[in-house]
Amino acid sequence: MYILVSGVRHRTAPIEVREKFALLEDEVASALRLLKSCAGIEECAILTTCNRTEIYAVVKDTEVGLQSVKHFYKLFRGLAVEPFRQYRFNLLHEDAVTHLFRVASGLDSLIMGEGQIMGQVKDALALAQKEKTTGLLLDKLFKAALSVGKRVRTETGIADKDVSVSLAAYHFAQQLDPELMNRRITLIGGGKMAEIMMSLLKQGMTPEQQANVVLVNRSEQRLGELCDRYGFKGLGWEHLTEAIAHAEVLFVATGAPHVVLGKADFEGQGHKLVIDIAVPRNVDPRAAELPEIQLFNTDNLAGASGFSGEMQSQLVQQAQAILEEECIAFQHWTLSLSAVSAITRLREKVEGIRQAELAAASTGVHYEVVDAISKNLIRKILHDPTVRLKNARSPQHISLQVSVLSHLFNIDPATESAPEACKAAQKARRDGTTTASA
Repeated sequence: MYILVSGVRHRTAPIEVREKFALLEDEVASALRLLKSCAGIEECAILTTCNRTEIYAVVKDTEVGLQSVKHFYKLFRGLAVEPFRQYRFNLLHEDAVTHLFRVASGLDSLIMGEGQIMGQVKDALALAQKEKTTGLLLDKLFKAALSVGKRVRTETGIADKDVSVSLAAYHFAQQLDPELMNRRITLIGGGKMAEIMMSLLKQGMTPEQQANVVLVNRSEQRLGELCDRYGFKGLGWEHLTEAIAHAEVLFVATGAPHVVLGKADFEGQGHKLVIDIAVPRNVDPRAAELPEIQLFNTDNLAGASGFSGEMQSQLVQQAQAILEEECIAFQHWTLSLSAVSAITRLREKVEGIRQAELAAASTGVHYEVVDAISKNLIRKILHDPTVRLKNARSPQHISLQVSVLSHLFNIDPATESAPEACKAAQKARRDGTTTASA
């Protein structure tokens, strides 16, 4: 069985491509069910954030699996993925494992060390488990990734800055406009990113400055909750034009899967700094054509971790050492599955021989005695090989011993073993098929 990951992320695709593949929170469950029904997909999970949409799958045949992923996008989104070949990436087995470990550790984030990703990985696993689309391999992989992410954050200083996309946007706006706290600010949206921004603004402002902040949300109930919590003025969606006119600075982060502010909404409204941190984008990029509008999106926030170049390099090295150790441990676990399988097949074969001989030789009053003695003999004979195989010290030893055991006892593997999957992944990397392809 192979583990693969296929998707788009900020390192491979600009925002105008990522938003085509993006899945909204309430779409993922149905997407999982559809994906699981596609040919060759044994297990699946989907990790979707503002910076990435990644499909994780367990497959028996990688070519069939990758074709099914493309077919899924066609069915679910009506999206032909071939035109985006250069922006997509596919990784197999060890590379897929390493990738998710990097993601959970915050090493592959738009902003290094970004903390929200751990919760997003956890949510991706929980939803896939709820929809019953995961199994032994992906359950173990995602739990291992969460453990790795926690360890990296505990043993290195990568989490010291407590960064997020909202925090990066906040600092980015301050860099562009040092007088940010004295500006009239409108914040459109009420989700997690928007609320983090509200918290940052409240912490950095005096009561007089807070009076210049306006919140806009479609839900009156949510708007009321946020205004009560943060003390900002609220306007209903019907007053959106008024809220835009009020603003010198706009932060936009709604959950809408489309543009909510067009170019026309900004015409004649004066100079404005607009930071759109939603994916898909909520502000029509053509608004930037207006000379009085400064428009930025999440792609402009890359690298805003708050760490110096030297410190970032040191943190990456520390984290990488942990990742390598944990990847070896996961590989050892996957290879141990082949040991368990070999042991099971050996026991089944020997038990079959025992049953056949017992049936032919003893049907009288001594049957139960002979049955018990023969079972005990088999258990004792197989004890040492079983213990030694389970306790092999390295993946290489496991692979070698499984191979010898299968050969000597003429045990045909029921399915492709983990060692064979690893070799196939290594060959695929040499052939160049683990980069953006398919």
